Amino acid sequence: MSQSSATVLFEDSFGFIWAGTPNGLNKYDGTEFEIFEERQKGRTGLTNGSIYSIYEDRGDLYIATNHGLSVFDRDLNHVKAFEFKDTGKAMESKPLRSVAKTNEFLWLGTYSEGLYRYDIKSGTLKNLLLDKKMEAENYNKNYIVKIIPLDEDRLLIVSRSNILVISKNMEILAEIEESTFITAVTQSDKTNFILGTRNGSLIELNINPASGLQTERKEITPGFTILSLAKHIDGSIWVGTENNGLFIYDEAKESIRHLEYSLTRPNSISSNSIWSLLSTQEGMVWMAPFKNGLSFYDPEYSKFKHIGTDPFDPQSLNNRLVNCFSEDSNGNIWIGTDGGGLNHWNRSTGTFEHFSLDNSNFGSNVVMSLLETKNEELWAGTWADGITIFNTRNKTFKVWNTKNSFLKSNNITDLLKDKQGRIWVVSSFSGVQLYNPTTKKHEDIVLKSDLDGTVINSAFTIFEDSKGNIWIGTQSSGLFKLTERDNSWASVHYYKIQDQRSLSNDFINTIIEDKAGVLWVGTQGGLNRYLPNSDSFLATTKLDGLSNNAIKGIINDKEEHLWLSTEGGIIRFDTRTGETVDYDVADGLQANEFNPNSFMTTSKGEYIFGGVNGFNIFIPNNIEKTKDIPNLFISGLKLFNRPVLPNDGTGILQKDISQADSLTFNYDQSVFNIGFKALTYRHPEKVNYAYFLEGFETDWNYVGNESSATYTNIDPGNYTLRVKSTNSDGVWVDNEKNLHIKIIPPFWQTWWFRILVILFILLCLYIAYYIRIRTFKKNQRNLELKIDERTRELQYQKDKLVEAGKVLELKNEEIQRFTYAVSHDLKSPLSNIKGIANLIPMEIVMEDFPNIKEYLSLIDLSCNNMSELIADITEIAHLGQIENENKMLNTNEILNTARKLIKAKLDISKTQLHISENLPHIYGDRKRIIQVFGNLLDNAIKYMGDQPNPAIHVEYEEDGETNTFLIRDNGSGMDESSLKELFTPFKRFHSNVKGTGLGLYMIKKIMDSHGGTIIAESEGKGKGTTFKLILPKAEIDTFAG
Repeated sequence: MSQSSATVLFEDSFGFIWAGTPNGLNKYDGTEFEIFEERQKGRTGLTNGSIYSIYEDRGDLYIATNHGLSVFDRDLNHVKAFEFKDTGKAMESKPLRSVAKTNEFLWLGTYSEGLYRYDIKSGTLKNLLLDKKMEAENYNKNYIVKIIPLDEDRLLIVSRSNILVISKNMEILAEIEESTFITAVTQSDKTNFILGTRNGSLIELNINPASGLQTERKEITPGFTILSLAKHIDGSIWVGTENNGLFIYDEAKESIRHLEYSLTRPNSISSNSIWSLLSTQEGMVWMAPFKNGLSFYDPEYSKFKHIGTDPFDPQSLNNRLVNCFSEDSNGNIWIGTDGGGLNHWNRSTGTFEHFSLDNSNFGSNVVMSLLETKNEELWAGTWADGITIFNTRNKTFKVWNTKNSFLKSNNITDLLKDKQGRIWVVSSFSGVQLYNPTTKKHEDIVLKSDLDGTVINSAFTIFEDSKGNIWIGTQSSGLFKLTERDNSWASVHYYKIQDQRSLSNDFINTIIEDKAGVLWVGTQGGLNRYLPNSDSFLATTKLDGLSNNAIKGIINDKEEHLWLSTEGGIIRFDTRTGETVDYDVADGLQANEFNPNSFMTTSKGEYIFGGVNGFNIFIPNNIEKTKDIPNLFISGLKLFNRPVLPNDGTGILQKDISQADSLTFNYDQSVFNIGFKALTYRHPEKVNYAYFLEGFETDWNYVGNESSATYTNIDPGNYTLRVKSTNSDGVWVDNEKNLHIKIIPPFWQTWWFRILVILFILLCLYIAYYIRIRTFKKNQRNLELKIDERTRELQYQKDKLVEAGKVLELKNEEIQRFTYAVSHDLKSPLSNIKGIANLIPMEIVMEDFPNIKEYLSLIDLSCNNMSELIADITEIAHLGQIENENKMLNTNEILNTARKLIKAKLDISKTQLHISENLPHIYGDRKRIIQVFGNLLDNAIKYMGDQPNPAIHVEYEEDGETNTFLIRDNGSGMDESSLKELFTPFKRFHSNVKGTGLGLYMIKKIMDSHGGTIIAESEGKGKGTTFKLILPKAEIDTFAG
């Protein structure tokens, strides 16, 4: 706030709370204040910071200040000076104390000049002085405290010493002079009003239809000045005084409640001077205590009545740690505390009587459990001093402990009287004992672990169900069940990690049975429901929706709800649906932490839960979640994380975002954040929100209490931001707020631009088409001329080629004839030479001519070479002339024939020939194919080199529509340059191996004639050679067996 003292409080039609102070105006939305200050250097702002009255008309606020009139413009969310015209300008600086507005008039109440009426249209001003004498003692008559329009024609005017009803023409219709000083006015209903005075009395004012005034005086705060008044929706009148606190007057009950500031009571009013009061539509009462900001009273908060300690009240609860309860026959409550002994709460007087070591030598100051064993006899189980048996009538007691009784431990945590009248005593270190008051006998109940047989002494709580079974909860060893049939433990239950039907925790705080006979166990690790058919449990924990796992107390109501006290407040659990409702200290609980087994249901149906700061008592049917529907409004807009304001240059807002129905962004305003708030003053931090951008998203975003939405890079288009919220009790309500959002596309994405682009493209296409057609026709004419010219040239060249072909054909025939002639003519001389050379050894003695033998060998070799050359030349000549006699060939048979032809060479060279079995058939000329394989195998033997283990492998690879045969050797190999010239005729690469250089050339020609090809590969000299014969697949691919 701009200042800690508020002179006026006001609730507008939107639900905002306004606080006028001596130094500015404050607008409160439940979470933060927006401050409007006095204007500086001609800027917008209040004409004066001192505020006295606020009036609303059509959403705008008129603000009476100590220096003229200001107006809050809701559309622009700013305060400015009201612009008076003509004679009205005289009001610009007057000290105003009240303001109101009717259709055409502004009514202004001044500090000392009575009432002014300003005609908004004409600008004329009219004054009504209640006392024309302007002496100081007459100022009170002209000090206008309140202006209240009654209807279209009449107004109630209250000055400090006069009450008037006037017409809109400023005619006085009725008047009462008051001798007392009127300080405050509030409206009770349409015709009744309450006036407060300086001497502490209330004046009840009634205005009848004829404008008659009737008053009745009531002495509420005699002698104390009344500063403020408010009429609550329950009919009570709240009266704020100067230095005497707050009074609440209930006329129907004729009761007055007085509230004062107390240093020891944190929930008391914060000051005894209440400057202003406001009762809202929700039933809350706002207070402006002097120098203490704002406070408010919420009737919803008081549904959980809190009883705590008051160190300044000796008859209050004497210790804030409450462990247990018991109710006596008079409806009064006995309370066991942790440090204050036993307390007795008298419900009639509201006082507490204390029994402790300090004042009565009561057994112990720590009372863990209470049990009424019979009328006027109360057993108190204590920590460290056994059991105190207390006579509630004569207030006497006796103590049983380990020294004078059957007790084995002095630390008693729980007591139970079963259906047979026996008393079960549970102690923290000595297990369970059973005492029979009739026979005075007792026995020890031994609890043993069924895991290892260990005796369990850490018992904590005990319960008897409707079937007579005794259930005992321990602090670390689970839950035990005892049946009376054989006096043995029927079952022991533990928490087992792998068993989802085991107890959720071994620390048992409380055990109850609901009205349906269902057993419920509260542990430190959740709520457990017993399933008798399977002797197992169904656990409910935080994973299932509980807000806290430490279940300290359980009460079952008539609506099938369980009320669970925990270490995090109280949970109302619906046993049918599993739904939960959470309550915490903000709802009026003593604290969020409650103590184990500290609960009780009174004879009146009230529930009591004790904790670390006293206890709460309430009627469950009164604890309902509010159905308030808070007003949801858009609270802010940020662009690129900077606030956007009306007319700030961004072009987005022309009025305040809270008043905007739609937003328009340019395409480059791509990152925006929109804030929203639900207007509630009941725990606004508990309000949850959800939103989604329709047109961009398909479902709601549930974001808890996060009250803003950020979007980035949204495509141009139209969208609707939908926002909804819960109320402060977490109930989703029908308060959806919609904000239409339009994102303007860049000009190049607009429809008109796209149409222009399409038209431009069509125009360009037309122009391009026209130019192309024109160019095409021109080029066509040129092309026709060129074609004619070229045709003539081609015809001439064709004629030349035909003529040359005929000449070439004649020459080729001559070459072939010459080849045959040469071959025939050379064969006879070679045969004759070879024959004569063979006769020489027969005619002479070779020993006489030692060199002749060598010469004869050379002649024979030369003749053989020449014969092979002639045969090759003849064969090459035939290849171009003889058609292949193709047929289906068994490849393995072909290779075996070739093997026989080179058998002698294989044997001499000791070369191993490996032929794969089941090779695919070949469609070709048998003689030519044998020639191909034979020549390649012969070459492999020839060029084997000095390989110690010569070998040749014939293999096969299938590749789509072709068959590839591989002839692989490990001979002398070839370099890259030799591979390039391998199939050149007459090319030889090894001088030490005889040959003509036509063999591979001939093989290539044969492969070409079969539609195949041959490829040679080698990794280099000395690394062998691989020949690949690639032939089309035979039409019937039959494999040899």
